[in-house]
Amino acid sequence: MRFIRPELELLSTQMAGPNFLIGAADADGVVLDVIIDEEFRSCMPLGSIWAENIRGTNGFGTAIFTGKSCLVSGQEHFFKSDAGLSCMAAPIFDSVGKLVAAIDISSEVTTHLVHTTALANIAAQNVEDQIFFHAHVNEIIIKLHPRRAFLTTKNVGMIALGPDGQVMGTNSRTRELFKALLSGSDIFYSDIFMGRFEPILKHILNNETIQIKDWFENEYFAVLVPTFLAQTKPSTTKIFLPTESVYHLKKPTEQVIARRVFVDEGVRQNLRLGQKSAQNGLPIMIIGGPGTGKNTIAEEIHAHVNEEQNFIVFDCSNANVDSIESRLAAKIGSPIHDGAVQHATIDPSKGGTLYFDRIDLLPTDAAPTLSSLLNRFLHQRNLSPSELKWTILSSTETDDFNTIFNGAHKNLMDRLSGFSLFLPKLKNRSDLHHLSYAMLKSISSQHSLSKDAVDELGNNATIKNLYDLDWSLRTLSTQHHEGVIRAEGVTRILGIHALELTPCDKCLGNFSKESNCINIRKVMRDCNGNVALAARQLGVSRNTVYKHST
Repeated sequence: MRFIRPELELLSTQMAGPNFLIGAADADGVVLDVIIDEEFRSCMPLGSIWAENIRGTNGFGTAIFTGKSCLVSGQEHFFKSDAGLSCMAAPIFDSVGKLVAAIDISSEVTTHLVHTTALANIAAQNVEDQIFFHAHVNEIIIKLHPRRAFLTTKNVGMIALGPDGQVMGTNSRTRELFKALLSGSDIFYSDIFMGRFEPILKHILNNETIQIKDWFENEYFAVLVPTFLAQTKPSTTKIFLPTESVYHLKKPTEQVIARRVFVDEGVRQNLRLGQKSAQNGLPIMIIGGPGTGKNTIAEEIHAHVNEEQNFIVFDCSNANVDSIESRLAAKIGSPIHDGAVQHATIDPSKGGTLYFDRIDLLPTDAAPTLSSLLNRFLHQRNLSPSELKWTILSSTETDDFNTIFNGAHKNLMDRLSGFSLFLPKLKNRSDLHHLSYAMLKSISSQHSLSKDAVDELGNNATIKNLYDLDWSLRTLSTQHHEGVIRAEGVTRILGIHALELTPCDKCLGNFSKESNCINIRKVMRDCNGNVALAARQLGVSRNTVYKHST
Protein backbone atom coordinates (compact mmCIF):
# COMPACT_ATOMS: atom_id res chain seq x y z
CA MET A 1 0.00 0.00 0.00
CA ARG A 2 2.99 2.31 0.51
CA PHE A 3 3.59 2.07 -3.25
CA ILE A 4 -0.08 2.06 -4.31
CA ARG A 5 -1.37 5.10 -2.42
CA PRO A 6 0.73 7.69 -4.37
CA GLU A 7 -0.55 6.20 -7.64
CA LEU A 8 -4.16 6.49 -6.49
CA GLU A 9 -3.62 10.14 -5.60
CA LEU A 10 -1.98 10.79 -8.97
CA LEU A 11 -4.87 9.09 -10.77
CA SER A 12 -7.35 11.30 -8.95
CA THR A 13 -5.68 14.37 -10.51
CA GLN A 14 -5.77 12.85 -14.00
CA MET A 15 -9.43 11.91 -14.19
CA ALA A 16 -11.53 13.72 -16.76
CA GLY A 17 -14.46 15.26 -14.95
CA PRO A 18 -16.23 14.26 -11.70
CA ASN A 19 -18.16 11.11 -10.71
CA PHE A 20 -15.30 8.67 -10.20
CA LEU A 21 -13.94 6.24 -7.63
CA ILE A 22 -10.38 4.96 -7.51
CA GLY A 23 -9.62 1.93 -5.36
CA ALA A 24 -7.08 -0.76 -4.55
CA ALA A 25 -7.79 -4.34 -3.47
CA ASP A 26 -5.61 -7.26 -2.44
CA ALA A 27 -5.38 -10.60 -4.27
CA ASP A 28 -8.58 -11.81 -2.57
CA GLY A 29 -10.57 -8.82 -3.79
CA VAL A 30 -10.70 -7.12 -0.37
CA VAL A 31 -10.82 -3.32 -0.79
CA LEU A 32 -7.86 -1.71 1.05
CA ASP A 33 -7.99 1.94 -0.07
CA VAL A 34 -10.43 4.21 -1.90
CA ILE A 35 -10.43 7.77 -3.20
CA ILE A 36 -13.99 8.92 -4.05
CA ASP A 37 -15.12 12.04 -5.87
CA GLU A 38 -17.76 13.84 -3.82
CA GLU A 39 -20.30 13.56 -6.67
CA PHE A 40 -19.90 9.78 -7.03
CA ARG A 41 -23.13 8.11 -5.89
CA SER A 42 -22.06 4.46 -5.69
CA CYS A 43 -20.28 2.89 -2.74
CA MET A 44 -17.21 0.64 -2.26
CA PRO A 45 -16.60 0.38 1.50
CA LEU A 46 -13.17 -0.45 2.83
CA GLY A 47 -13.05 -4.16 3.67
CA SER A 48 -15.78 -5.09 1.19
CA ILE A 49 -15.00 -8.09 -1.02
CA TRP A 50 -15.29 -7.92 -4.81
CA ALA A 51 -13.93 -11.34 -5.74
CA GLU A 52 -15.48 -12.94 -8.85
CA ASN A 53 -16.92 -15.92 -6.95
CA ILE A 54 -18.74 -13.60 -4.52
CA ARG A 55 -19.88 -10.61 -6.60
CA GLY A 56 -19.83 -12.05 -10.12
CA THR A 57 -18.49 -10.00 -13.01
CA ASN A 58 -16.99 -6.67 -11.90
CA GLY A 59 -13.78 -4.72 -12.50
CA PHE A 60 -11.79 -5.89 -9.49
CA GLY A 61 -13.05 -9.48 -9.59
CA THR A 62 -12.50 -10.02 -13.31
CA ALA A 63 -8.99 -8.52 -13.29
CA ILE A 64 -7.98 -10.70 -10.32
CA PHE A 65 -9.62 -13.84 -11.81
CA THR A 66 -8.09 -13.49 -15.30
CA GLY A 67 -4.80 -11.81 -14.27
CA LYS A 68 -5.34 -9.28 -17.05
CA SER A 69 -6.56 -5.69 -17.23
CA CYS A 70 -10.21 -5.38 -18.16
CA LEU A 71 -13.10 -3.01 -18.80
CA VAL A 72 -16.48 -3.98 -17.36
CA SER A 73 -19.13 -1.53 -18.48
CA GLY A 74 -22.82 -1.06 -17.72
CA GLN A 75 -24.93 -4.22 -18.07
CA GLU A 76 -21.82 -6.40 -18.17
CA HIS A 77 -21.81 -6.20 -14.36
CA PHE A 78 -23.46 -9.18 -12.65
CA PHE A 79 -25.48 -7.07 -10.25
CA LYS A 80 -27.98 -4.56 -11.64
CA SER A 81 -27.01 -2.09 -8.93
CA ASP A 82 -23.64 -1.70 -10.69
CA ALA A 83 -25.14 -1.32 -14.18
CA GLY A 84 -24.59 2.45 -14.21
CA LEU A 85 -20.84 2.10 -13.84
CA SER A 86 -17.88 1.64 -16.13
CA CYS A 87 -15.03 -0.07 -14.26
CA MET A 88 -11.45 -0.25 -15.53
CA ALA A 89 -9.18 -2.55 -13.50
CA ALA A 90 -5.58 -3.69 -13.79
CA PRO A 91 -3.82 -6.45 -11.80
CA ILE A 92 -0.48 -5.97 -10.00
CA PHE A 93 2.11 -8.75 -9.86
CA ASP A 94 5.26 -9.13 -7.78
CA SER A 95 8.66 -10.07 -9.20
CA VAL A 96 7.96 -13.82 -9.13
CA GLY A 97 4.72 -13.47 -11.08
CA LYS A 98 2.34 -13.73 -8.11
CA LEU A 99 -0.77 -11.52 -8.26
CA VAL A 100 -0.71 -9.35 -5.14
CA ALA A 101 -3.21 -6.53 -5.76
CA ALA A 102 -5.35 -4.68 -8.31
CA ILE A 103 -6.27 -1.08 -9.08
CA ASP A 104 -9.77 -0.13 -10.19
CA ILE A 105 -11.19 3.09 -11.66
CA SER A 106 -14.99 3.22 -11.56
CA SER A 107 -16.91 6.04 -13.18
CA GLU A 108 -20.46 7.01 -14.03
CA VAL A 109 -19.09 8.67 -17.17
CA THR A 110 -19.15 6.42 -20.26
CA THR A 111 -16.79 8.53 -22.38
CA HIS A 112 -13.00 8.49 -22.30
CA LEU A 113 -12.94 4.79 -21.38
CA VAL A 114 -9.85 4.03 -23.48
CA HIS A 115 -7.98 6.89 -21.84
CA THR A 116 -9.00 5.79 -18.34
CA THR A 117 -8.06 2.16 -19.02
CA ALA A 118 -4.59 3.31 -20.09
CA LEU A 119 -4.25 5.31 -16.86
CA ALA A 120 -5.14 2.23 -14.78
CA ASN A 121 -2.56 0.12 -16.64
CA ILE A 122 0.15 2.76 -16.20
CA ALA A 123 -0.58 3.06 -12.49
CA ALA A 124 -0.42 -0.73 -12.03
CA GLN A 125 2.88 -0.87 -13.93
CA ASN A 126 4.35 1.91 -11.77
CA VAL A 127 3.42 -0.02 -8.62
CA GLU A 128 4.91 -3.22 -10.06
CA ASP A 129 8.17 -1.38 -10.77
CA GLN A 130 8.33 -0.10 -7.18
CA ILE A 131 7.67 -3.60 -5.79
CA PHE A 132 10.33 -5.02 -8.12
CA PHE A 133 13.03 -2.51 -7.12
CA HIS A 134 12.20 -2.86 -3.42
CA ALA A 135 12.48 -6.66 -3.59
CA HIS A 136 15.79 -6.67 -5.49
CA VAL A 137 17.59 -3.51 -4.36
CA ASN A 138 20.77 -5.46 -3.50
CA GLU A 139 20.86 -7.51 -6.68
CA ILE A 140 21.94 -6.94 -10.27
CA ILE A 141 19.00 -5.56 -12.25
CA ILE A 142 19.21 -5.23 -16.02
CA LYS A 143 16.57 -3.80 -18.30
CA LEU A 144 16.26 -4.89 -21.93
CA HIS A 145 14.31 -4.17 -25.10
CA PRO A 146 14.59 -5.16 -28.78
CA ARG A 147 15.08 -1.46 -29.65
CA ARG A 148 17.83 0.54 -28.00
CA ALA A 149 15.88 3.82 -27.94
CA PHE A 150 13.15 2.17 -25.83
CA LEU A 151 15.50 1.40 -22.92
CA THR A 152 14.58 4.78 -21.44
CA THR A 153 10.84 4.07 -21.53
CA LYS A 154 8.55 2.12 -19.22
CA ASN A 155 7.98 -0.60 -21.83
CA VAL A 156 11.12 -2.56 -20.93
CA GLY A 157 11.77 -5.99 -19.53
CA MET A 158 13.64 -6.16 -16.22
CA ILE A 159 15.49 -9.12 -14.73
CA ALA A 160 17.05 -9.32 -11.26
CA LEU A 161 20.11 -11.59 -11.16
CA GLY A 162 22.24 -13.00 -8.38
CA PRO A 163 26.08 -12.84 -8.51
CA ASP A 164 26.13 -16.31 -10.10
CA GLY A 165 23.59 -15.40 -12.77
CA GLN A 166 20.54 -16.98 -11.12
CA VAL A 167 17.27 -15.27 -12.02
CA MET A 168 15.90 -13.82 -8.78
CA GLY A 169 12.93 -11.98 -10.25
CA THR A 170 11.34 -10.61 -13.42
CA ASN A 171 8.75 -8.00 -14.33
CA SER A 172 5.60 -8.64 -16.36
CA ARG A 173 7.17 -7.49 -19.63
CA THR A 174 10.02 -9.98 -19.22
CA ARG A 175 7.58 -12.79 -18.52
CA GLU A 176 5.77 -11.92 -21.75
CA LEU A 177 8.99 -11.90 -23.79
CA PHE A 178 10.48 -15.13 -22.39
CA LYS A 179 7.44 -17.12 -21.34
CA ALA A 180 8.72 -20.34 -22.91
CA LEU A 181 12.18 -19.95 -21.32
CA LEU A 182 11.10 -19.09 -17.78
CA SER A 183 9.30 -22.33 -16.94
CA GLY A 184 10.60 -24.30 -14.00
CA SER A 185 12.59 -23.33 -10.92
CA ASP A 186 16.24 -22.31 -10.36
CA ILE A 187 16.55 -20.58 -13.74
CA PHE A 188 19.88 -18.98 -14.66
CA TYR A 189 20.98 -16.39 -17.19
CA SER A 190 22.35 -19.13 -19.46
CA ASP A 191 18.91 -20.81 -19.58
CA ILE A 192 17.49 -17.74 -21.33
CA PHE A 193 20.37 -16.17 -23.24
CA MET A 194 23.27 -17.43 -25.28
CA GLY A 195 26.80 -16.96 -23.96
CA ARG A 196 28.38 -17.04 -20.51
CA PHE A 197 27.19 -14.73 -17.74
CA GLU A 198 30.59 -13.61 -16.40
CA PRO A 199 31.82 -11.72 -19.52
CA ILE A 200 28.40 -10.08 -19.89
CA LEU A 201 28.44 -9.03 -16.23
CA LYS A 202 31.77 -7.26 -16.62
CA HIS A 203 30.40 -5.03 -19.38
CA ILE A 204 27.10 -4.50 -17.57
CA LEU A 205 28.81 -3.31 -14.37
CA ASN A 206 30.77 -0.79 -16.45
CA ASN A 207 27.40 0.75 -17.39
CA GLU A 208 27.78 -0.30 -21.01
CA THR A 209 24.77 -0.93 -23.23
CA ILE A 210 25.26 -4.39 -24.69
CA GLN A 211 23.49 -6.71 -27.13
CA ILE A 212 22.39 -10.17 -26.03
CA LYS A 213 20.58 -12.96 -27.84
CA ASP A 214 18.08 -15.48 -26.45
CA TRP A 215 17.93 -19.15 -27.46
CA PHE A 216 15.35 -18.33 -30.14
CA GLU A 217 17.99 -15.96 -31.59
CA ASN A 218 15.98 -12.83 -30.81
CA GLU A 219 18.30 -9.90 -30.09
CA TYR A 220 17.94 -7.37 -27.26
CA PHE A 221 19.75 -4.31 -25.99
CA ALA A 222 20.50 -4.46 -22.27
CA VAL A 223 21.80 -2.01 -19.67
CA LEU A 224 22.29 -2.00 -15.90
CA VAL A 225 19.71 -0.38 -13.62
CA PRO A 226 21.71 1.47 -10.89
CA THR A 227 21.39 -0.38 -7.57
CA PHE A 228 23.57 -1.09 -4.54
CA LEU A 229 25.84 -3.43 -6.52
CA ALA A 230 26.13 -1.20 -9.56
CA GLN A 231 29.33 0.43 -8.34
CA THR A 232 31.27 -2.66 -7.36
CA LYS A 233 31.91 -6.30 -8.08
CA PRO A 234 29.12 -8.56 -6.77
CA SER A 235 29.90 -10.08 -3.42
CA THR A 236 28.00 -11.94 -0.76
CA THR A 237 30.28 -10.50 1.94
CA LYS A 238 29.55 -7.03 3.33
CA ILE A 239 31.80 -5.24 5.82
CA PHE A 240 30.59 -2.19 7.73
CA LEU A 241 33.19 0.11 9.24
CA PRO A 242 32.50 2.79 11.86
CA THR A 243 32.57 6.38 10.65
CA GLU A 244 35.70 8.19 11.77
CA SER A 245 34.69 11.25 13.78
CA VAL A 246 38.11 12.89 13.57
CA TYR A 247 39.88 13.66 10.34
CA HIS A 248 42.64 15.94 9.13
CA LEU A 249 41.57 18.31 6.38
CA LYS A 250 43.96 18.52 3.46
CA LYS A 251 45.30 21.87 2.40
CA PRO A 252 42.84 23.33 -0.12
CA THR A 253 43.78 23.48 -3.77
CA GLU A 254 43.68 26.64 -5.87
CA GLN A 255 40.41 25.46 -7.38
CA VAL A 256 38.78 25.13 -3.95
CA ILE A 257 40.08 28.55 -2.87
CA ALA A 258 38.65 30.08 -6.05
CA ARG A 259 35.17 28.95 -4.96
CA ARG A 260 35.37 30.92 -1.71
CA VAL A 261 33.29 34.02 -2.31
CA PHE A 262 32.68 36.61 0.41
CA VAL A 263 31.37 39.59 -1.57
CA ASP A 264 28.21 39.94 0.50
CA GLU A 265 28.79 42.86 2.88
CA GLY A 266 27.36 41.12 5.96
CA VAL A 267 29.35 37.92 5.39
CA ARG A 268 32.53 39.89 4.76
CA GLN A 269 32.09 41.94 7.95
CA ASN A 270 31.41 38.85 10.09
CA LEU A 271 34.39 37.03 8.58
CA ARG A 272 36.68 39.98 9.29
CA LEU A 273 35.57 40.09 12.95
CA GLY A 274 35.87 36.31 13.22
CA GLN A 275 39.45 36.34 11.95
CA LYS A 276 40.36 39.14 14.35
CA SER A 277 38.72 37.32 17.28
CA ALA A 278 40.58 34.11 16.47
CA GLN A 279 43.90 35.97 16.39
CA ASN A 280 43.14 37.25 19.89
CA GLY A 281 42.49 33.73 21.23
CA LEU A 282 38.68 33.75 21.31
CA PRO A 283 36.84 30.55 20.31
CA ILE A 284 34.59 31.16 17.30
CA MET A 285 31.13 29.63 16.87
CA ILE A 286 29.81 29.72 13.28
CA ILE A 287 26.00 29.71 13.33
CA GLY A 288 23.92 28.92 10.26
CA GLY A 289 21.54 26.38 8.75
CA PRO A 290 22.55 23.57 6.35
CA GLY A 291 24.30 24.77 3.21
CA THR A 292 25.13 28.29 4.39
CA GLY A 293 28.91 27.82 4.01
CA LYS A 294 29.98 27.16 7.60
CA ASN A 295 32.82 24.81 6.68
CA THR A 296 34.12 27.25 4.08
CA ILE A 297 34.18 30.04 6.67
CA ALA A 298 36.02 27.75 9.11
CA GLU A 299 38.64 26.94 6.49
CA GLU A 300 39.05 30.63 5.67
CA ILE A 301 39.60 31.55 9.35
CA HIS A 302 42.11 28.73 9.71
CA ALA A 303 43.96 29.89 6.58
CA HIS A 304 44.12 33.43 7.99
CA VAL A 305 45.33 32.44 11.48
CA ASN A 306 47.07 29.04 11.25
CA GLU A 307 47.54 28.32 7.55
CA GLU A 308 50.64 26.13 7.90
CA GLN A 309 49.45 24.24 10.99
CA ASN A 310 47.08 21.34 11.56
CA PHE A 311 43.37 21.65 10.82
CA ILE A 312 41.60 18.91 12.82
CA VAL A 313 37.89 18.47 12.14
CA PHE A 314 35.80 16.68 14.77
CA ASP A 315 32.32 15.63 13.62
CA CYS A 316 30.17 15.92 16.75
CA SER A 317 27.10 14.30 15.14
CA ASN A 318 28.61 10.80 15.35
CA ALA A 319 30.82 11.36 18.41
CA ASN A 320 30.73 9.62 21.76
CA VAL A 321 32.83 9.55 24.92
CA ASP A 322 35.16 6.95 23.43
CA SER A 323 35.79 8.90 20.24
CA ILE A 324 36.67 12.01 22.24
CA GLU A 325 39.06 10.25 24.59
CA SER A 326 40.67 7.68 22.30
CA ARG A 327 40.56 9.45 18.95
CA LEU A 328 40.58 13.19 19.46
CA ALA A 329 42.97 13.14 22.45
CA ALA A 330 45.25 10.69 20.64
CA LYS A 331 45.12 12.80 17.49
CA ILE A 332 46.52 15.85 19.24
CA GLY A 333 49.10 13.77 21.14
CA SER A 334 48.16 12.94 24.70
CA PRO A 335 51.16 12.57 27.06
CA ILE A 336 51.86 9.17 28.63
CA HIS A 337 53.51 8.23 31.90
CA ASP A 338 57.12 8.40 30.80
CA GLY A 339 56.70 11.95 29.62
CA ALA A 340 56.90 11.08 25.93
CA VAL A 341 54.18 12.10 23.53
CA GLN A 342 51.89 9.43 22.13
CA HIS A 343 52.63 8.82 18.46
CA ALA A 344 50.31 10.66 16.10
CA THR A 345 50.39 11.84 12.50
CA ILE A 346 49.85 15.40 13.73
CA ASP A 347 52.55 17.25 15.65
CA PRO A 348 50.82 18.83 18.69
CA SER A 349 53.73 21.17 19.33
CA LYS A 350 52.95 23.07 16.14
CA GLY A 351 49.38 23.76 17.18
CA GLY A 352 46.70 24.55 14.63
CA THR A 353 42.91 24.64 14.53
CA LEU A 354 40.38 22.40 16.27
CA TYR A 355 37.05 22.59 14.46
CA PHE A 356 34.01 21.04 16.19
CA ASP A 357 31.53 20.59 13.36
CA ARG A 358 27.79 20.41 14.24
CA ILE A 359 28.47 20.93 17.93
CA ASP A 360 24.74 21.19 18.68
CA LEU A 361 24.34 17.51 17.69
CA LEU A 362 26.86 16.31 20.28
CA PRO A 363 25.35 13.53 22.48
CA THR A 364 24.55 14.81 25.97
CA ASP A 365 26.73 12.25 27.76
CA ALA A 366 29.77 13.29 25.73
CA ALA A 367 29.59 16.99 26.64
CA PRO A 368 31.48 16.76 29.99
CA THR A 369 34.36 14.84 28.38
CA LEU A 370 34.66 17.40 25.61
CA SER A 371 34.55 20.26 28.13
CA SER A 372 37.46 18.71 30.04
CA LEU A 373 39.48 18.44 26.86
CA LEU A 374 38.72 22.05 25.95
CA ASN A 375 40.26 23.19 29.24
CA ARG A 376 43.65 22.33 27.78
CA PHE A 377 43.18 24.90 25.05
CA LEU A 378 40.97 27.67 26.38
CA HIS A 379 43.58 28.71 28.96
CA GLN A 380 45.42 30.24 26.02
CA ARG A 381 43.42 33.42 26.58
CA ASN A 382 46.12 34.32 29.14
CA LEU A 383 48.83 34.08 26.48
CA SER A 384 49.93 36.79 24.10
CA PRO A 385 48.84 36.38 20.48
CA SER A 386 52.37 35.40 19.46
CA GLU A 387 52.30 32.49 21.95
CA LEU A 388 48.93 31.07 20.89
CA LYS A 389 49.12 27.59 19.37
CA TRP A 390 45.53 26.41 18.96
CA THR A 391 42.45 28.09 17.48
CA ILE A 392 39.05 26.71 18.56
CA LEU A 393 36.24 26.82 15.99
CA SER A 394 32.78 25.26 16.08
CA SER A 395 29.66 25.27 13.94
CA THR A 396 25.99 24.43 14.40
CA GLU A 397 23.50 22.47 12.32
CA THR A 398 20.75 25.01 12.98
CA ASP A 399 20.45 28.78 13.04
CA ASP A 400 17.84 28.76 15.84
CA PHE A 401 19.52 30.91 18.51
CA ASN A 402 17.26 29.74 21.36
CA THR A 403 17.79 26.06 20.54
CA ILE A 404 21.56 26.53 20.53
CA PHE A 405 22.07 28.56 23.67
CA ASN A 406 19.18 27.39 25.86
CA GLY A 407 19.45 23.64 25.26
CA ALA A 408 21.17 20.78 27.05
CA HIS A 409 24.65 22.06 26.01
CA LYS A 410 24.15 25.63 27.24
CA ASN A 411 27.38 25.77 29.31
CA LEU A 412 29.46 24.24 26.55
CA MET A 413 27.97 26.59 23.96
CA ASP A 414 28.72 29.62 26.12
CA ARG A 415 32.36 28.55 26.38
CA LEU A 416 32.71 28.00 22.63
CA SER A 417 31.01 31.24 21.57
CA GLY A 418 33.70 33.75 22.39
CA PHE A 419 32.56 35.29 19.13
CA SER A 420 29.35 34.20 17.35
CA LEU A 421 29.59 34.44 13.58
CA PHE A 422 26.13 34.34 11.99
CA LEU A 423 25.71 33.28 8.34
CA PRO A 424 22.64 34.31 6.29
CA LYS A 425 20.53 32.01 4.15
CA LEU A 426 21.43 31.94 0.46
CA LYS A 427 18.33 33.95 -0.53
CA ASN A 428 19.49 36.78 1.76
CA ARG A 429 22.99 37.03 0.28
CA SER A 430 23.72 39.81 -2.19
CA ASP A 431 26.56 37.95 -3.94
CA LEU A 432 24.60 35.15 -5.66
CA HIS A 433 26.03 36.19 -9.04
CA HIS A 434 29.60 35.94 -7.76
CA LEU A 435 28.89 32.60 -6.06
CA SER A 436 27.30 31.12 -9.18
CA TYR A 437 30.11 32.26 -11.49
CA ALA A 438 32.83 30.95 -9.16
CA MET A 439 31.12 27.61 -8.56
CA LEU A 440 30.48 26.95 -12.25
CA LYS A 441 34.04 27.92 -13.18
CA SER A 442 35.42 25.30 -10.77
CA ILE A 443 33.01 22.68 -12.15
CA SER A 444 33.42 23.29 -15.88
CA SER A 445 35.70 25.59 -17.82
CA GLN A 446 33.54 25.02 -20.91
CA HIS A 447 30.45 26.75 -19.54
CA SER A 448 29.51 30.23 -18.41
CA LEU A 449 26.35 31.89 -17.10
CA SER A 450 24.43 34.81 -18.53
CA LYS A 451 22.98 37.38 -16.12
CA ASP A 452 19.41 36.27 -16.79
CA ALA A 453 20.46 32.65 -16.06
CA VAL A 454 21.73 33.68 -12.61
CA ASP A 455 18.49 35.59 -12.01
CA GLU A 456 16.58 32.43 -12.92
CA LEU A 457 18.69 30.44 -10.44
CA GLY A 458 17.84 33.00 -7.77
CA ASN A 459 14.11 32.66 -8.53
CA ASN A 460 14.20 28.85 -8.47
CA ALA A 461 12.29 27.75 -5.36
CA THR A 462 14.22 24.45 -5.12
CA ILE A 463 17.59 26.22 -4.65
CA LYS A 464 17.56 26.96 -0.92
CA ASN A 465 21.24 26.75 0.03
CA LEU A 466 24.76 26.33 -1.32
CA TYR A 467 24.33 22.56 -1.63
CA ASP A 468 21.33 23.06 -3.90
CA LEU A 469 23.19 25.68 -5.93
CA ASP A 470 26.16 23.35 -6.40
CA TRP A 471 23.87 20.48 -7.45
CA SER A 472 22.01 22.73 -9.89
CA LEU A 473 25.22 24.00 -11.52
CA ARG A 474 26.60 20.48 -11.86
CA THR A 475 23.33 19.38 -13.45
CA LEU A 476 23.43 22.31 -15.88
CA SER A 477 27.06 21.67 -16.88
CA THR A 478 26.23 17.99 -17.47
CA GLN A 479 23.08 18.44 -19.54
CA HIS A 480 23.67 21.78 -21.28
CA HIS A 481 25.83 22.05 -24.38
CA GLU A 482 29.15 23.88 -24.00
CA GLY A 483 28.98 27.65 -24.05
CA VAL A 484 26.78 30.23 -22.37
CA ILE A 485 23.94 28.91 -20.21
CA ARG A 486 20.95 31.24 -20.47
CA ALA A 487 17.67 31.49 -18.54
CA GLU A 488 15.89 29.21 -21.01
CA GLY A 489 18.40 26.44 -20.30
CA VAL A 490 18.03 26.82 -16.55
CA THR A 491 14.23 26.64 -16.80
CA ARG A 492 14.26 23.66 -19.16
CA ILE A 493 16.90 21.51 -17.44
CA LEU A 494 16.22 22.22 -13.78
CA GLY A 495 12.47 22.44 -14.30
CA ILE A 496 12.28 18.91 -15.69
CA HIS A 497 13.19 17.42 -12.29
CA ALA A 498 10.13 19.02 -10.74
CA LEU A 499 7.88 18.35 -13.73
CA GLU A 500 4.55 16.98 -12.52
CA LEU A 501 2.40 14.63 -14.56
CA THR A 502 -0.40 17.17 -14.70
CA PRO A 503 -1.33 19.28 -17.71
CA CYS A 504 0.24 22.69 -18.16
CA ASP A 505 -1.83 25.83 -17.64
CA LYS A 506 -2.40 26.26 -21.38
CA CYS A 507 -4.10 22.86 -21.69
CA LEU A 508 -6.30 22.93 -18.59
CA GLY A 509 -10.01 22.57 -19.25
CA ASN A 510 -9.82 20.59 -22.49
CA PHE A 511 -9.70 16.81 -21.99
CA SER A 512 -8.05 16.02 -25.32
CA LYS A 513 -5.36 18.63 -24.78
CA GLU A 514 -4.83 17.60 -21.15
CA SER A 515 -4.28 13.95 -22.09
CA ASN A 516 -1.83 14.86 -24.84
CA CYS A 517 -0.01 17.31 -22.56
CA ILE A 518 0.41 14.76 -19.74
CA ASN A 519 1.88 12.26 -22.19
CA ILE A 520 4.37 14.82 -23.55
CA ARG A 521 5.44 15.85 -20.04
CA LYS A 522 5.90 12.20 -19.01
CA VAL A 523 8.11 11.39 -22.01
CA MET A 524 10.04 14.63 -21.45
CA ARG A 525 10.69 13.63 -17.85
CA ASP A 526 11.73 10.10 -18.86
CA CYS A 527 14.19 11.61 -21.37
CA ASN A 528 15.74 13.79 -18.62
CA GLY A 529 14.83 17.03 -20.32
CA ASN A 530 16.27 16.18 -23.76
CA VAL A 531 13.80 17.97 -26.04
CA ALA A 532 15.12 16.44 -29.27
CA LEU A 533 14.98 12.88 -27.91
CA ALA A 534 11.49 13.36 -26.51
CA ALA A 535 10.31 14.83 -29.82
CA ARG A 536 11.67 11.83 -31.74
CA GLN A 537 9.96 9.36 -29.41
CA LEU A 538 6.66 11.23 -29.60
CA GLY A 539 6.86 11.94 -33.32
CA VAL A 540 6.19 15.65 -32.85
CA SER A 541 8.20 18.84 -33.30
CA ARG A 542 10.63 20.08 -30.66
CA ASN A 543 8.62 23.31 -30.33
CA THR A 544 5.56 21.26 -29.37
CA VAL A 545 7.51 19.42 -26.65
CA TYR A 546 9.04 22.61 -25.33
CA LYS A 547 5.67 24.41 -25.22
CA HIS A 548 4.18 21.75 -22.92
CA SER A 549 7.27 21.39 -20.69
CA THR A 550 7.64 24.97 -19.44
